[in-house]
Amino acid sequence: MTLAGFGIVAVFLGTFYAWAATAPLQGAVVAPGIVSVDTNVRTVQHLEGGIIDQILVREGDKVETGQILIRLRNTVPASNLNEARAQYFEARATEARLLAEQREAPEIDFPEELTRKIGDQAAQDAMAGQQSIFESRRTLLADRLAIFGRSTAGLETEIEGLQGRIASSESRLALLDEEISDVRSLYERKLTDKPRLLQLQREQAELQGEIASYRAAIGTARQKIEENALRRSELRNARATEIVEQLRTSRARAYELDQRLAAASDVMGRTEIRSPVTGVVTGLQVHTVQGVIAAGQPLMDIVPVSDKLVVQATIDPLDIDQVSQGQDAQVWLSALNRRSQIPIGAIVQTVSADRLIDAQTGAAYYSARIELDRAEVEKGTVPMQPGMSAEVMIHTGARTTLDYLLSPITRFMSRAMREG
Repeated sequence: MTLAGFGIVAVFLGTFYAWAATAPLQGAVVAPGIVSVDTNVRTVQHLEGGIIDQILVREGDKVETGQILIRLRNTVPASNLNEARAQYFEARATEARLLAEQREAPEIDFPEELTRKIGDQAAQDAMAGQQSIFESRRTLLADRLAIFGRSTAGLETEIEGLQGRIASSESRLALLDEEISDVRSLYERKLTDKPRLLQLQREQAELQGEIASYRAAIGTARQKIEENALRRSELRNARATEIVEQLRTSRARAYELDQRLAAASDVMGRTEIRSPVTGVVTGLQVHTVQGVIAAGQPLMDIVPVSDKLVVQATIDPLDIDQVSQGQDAQVWLSALNRRSQIPIGAIVQTVSADRLIDAQTGAAYYSARIELDRAEVEKGTVPMQPGMSAEVMIHTGARTTLDYLLSPITRFMSRAMREG
């Protein structure tokens, strides 16, 4: 080769070296991934299980939050709920009746949770039943108190009669005393015989005995009046004690039944299986009306549609030192022709702290969560769906061509020096 030829080769190599050492090339880590939503797919299950009455959705249907997906047969839950409601209403009505009796109110002040249920037969029956008991018990109490009242009134009338008799007897006794005094004077002067005096003295003794008897009867009557008052007081005290005990029992039962009612309402509500989120039905597992589902059995998945899309990328451990949170990235859909699609802008959201192992292949990898630009996703001609395969290019910064050419050599030399 001539000197000129060497010169041309030297100029070419020098120019190439200068270009390779200075011309920047955009570096990137390429990783496969799967499109998914930012939150997890929601699996629909049922706590108790049951018999299917209606299946209201099909695979691929879009559903709203709270929309009914499946109805289960509710015969037993409805019966349990009605029984719990009737017992709870009865306990609340009983409590209201006891409070009215405790206050000696003329009528029962039922709670609003009963009075506002105009068309609820259970509530109406509970109030009507306790109203009847209230009136019966009030009448019984009034009758028993009236018996004591009538007895006391009779005794007071009897006392008045006895007092009248005492007054009459005392008047007669006063006259008789005067007559005895006169007869004794005549007897002492021998103007009358002794039998006449003795007769008057016998009548005097009889009148004194009658007066003593009347006074004893008055004492007995007054004792009976006091006994009536004591029995009236005992009746009221016993009733008050009974009401307090029944109120304590009724309130405890009302609380217990309130818990049962809440549980029965919850079970009844779960006979309508509803969507937890707005999304798309996928993986529908039940297809037969009257079929039986087990407790906790997965029925379907709901893929949320309102959440932003992300790509779960698999990073080779050899490239992990070039990937970090916040790096820009671009995403292509693997199912489409790469030349016919515009890459979607993205950013590295998170990178797993440690490497993971694929359970099927045993290969090690790092997981990176790539957040897609929502505006660019919405501008795309092909709608992205969770589950699509994707290819992610994570930008690692500019490097020269010389860096790329020499990196295998420098990596080999570095490893050789460490081993040495």
